[in-house]
Amino acid sequence: MKKILDILFIILAGSFLLTAPGCKSGKGHLAQPPSLKVLDIKEVRVPVYLQMVGQAEGIPTVEIRARVEGYLQNWSFREGSMVRKGQVLFLIEKSQYVNSVDYAKATLDNMEASWEYAKLNVARLKPLVATNAISQNDYDVAVTQEKQAKAAAESARANLDQARLNLSYTTMVSPIDGCIGKVNVRPGNLVGRGESTLLATVSAVDPIYVNFQMNETNYLGLARWIAEHEEELKSQNEKPVQVLLTLSDKQPYPLPGTVDFIDRNIDPSTGAIALRAVFPNPKKLIKPGNFATVQLIVNEKDDAIIIPQGAIQQIQNKYFAFRVTDSNKVHRIPVTTGQHIGNKVLITDGLKAGDRILLEGFQKFQEGMKITPVPMTDSTQVSQHP
Repeated sequence: MKKILDILFIILAGSFLLTAPGCKSGKGHLAQPPSLKVLDIKEVRVPVYLQMVGQAEGIPTVEIRARVEGYLQNWSFREGSMVRKGQVLFLIEKSQYVNSVDYAKATLDNMEASWEYAKLNVARLKPLVATNAISQNDYDVAVTQEKQAKAAAESARANLDQARLNLSYTTMVSPIDGCIGKVNVRPGNLVGRGESTLLATVSAVDPIYVNFQMNETNYLGLARWIAEHEEELKSQNEKPVQVLLTLSDKQPYPLPGTVDFIDRNIDPSTGAIALRAVFPNPKKLIKPGNFATVQLIVNEKDDAIIIPQGAIQQIQNKYFAFRVTDSNKVHRIPVTTGQHIGNKVLITDGLKAGDRILLEGFQKFQEGMKITPVPMTDSTQVSQHP
């Protein structure tokens, strides 16, 4: 019995040795490190800019109002379309104003005839008073009547001018080139009775203006930078600050603008200063009221480090990248981020040119893990537009 147990023990021990971990079989092999994408970091040139939210405004914006009372006949434009300066927009029934002009003309003719008669009378009596053929009082009366006739004629002329002006108000034209909005009053309605009825609004849209605000700290930094580089900018004939727009659909507006207004003071209630930029808008893409992100490019950084946003992880309000060492081991390191440029982010601290970072596999990350790097080429060009 003891011999049988010894034989069984020898067989089990041999089986354990054959299947123990670390022992290679004829078909076994060691596990290979995972193959993951890695990016070599290089220095690039990127714009340095300030970013704010702005809103477009049409300047000028003109309200088309009825200045005389009457029934609205029609309008001669398509709502929401572009109109030209001097283009007829609305017509008000004008017959009563034509009659007023005719009546004022007749009154003026009558007053001018009376004035002419009074002037002739003065001319006739003047030599008679010199010879005492008439009294001085009679002559003074004639002179007074001539002056009264003259004043009446001038008053009649003013009434005629006003009648003609009122008649002109029955035809309303656009005072500017711009985009006209919806019509507020339909034909057949009485307008201008006791008020200047608003009919429509026209806004200039090319160029278009964008209002925005800058905090005091950024404003001081911008003002100092411009002052420090004033001579350099003059010698290069460059504008101090280039203004770019990103519209609400996240698409960049292709045409740059310029700052045309900086307010005289900083608002003490907000600590911000109001600015305005003007942009060409030939295709009328931007409408008054559009919101947009305003970028003021103040400089360019030649040795910037930018990496894809997807190469960063945020943990408890801190940002980390995954650096790959020369021995292909991965270590998580803290980084400081700056402005976002498209789908990339500026790294201001934590990485340098020549470092390699991991682009994928973060969910399987273990500190010090070894990988097989798959080099990736970053062919994306940094646009001048943020």
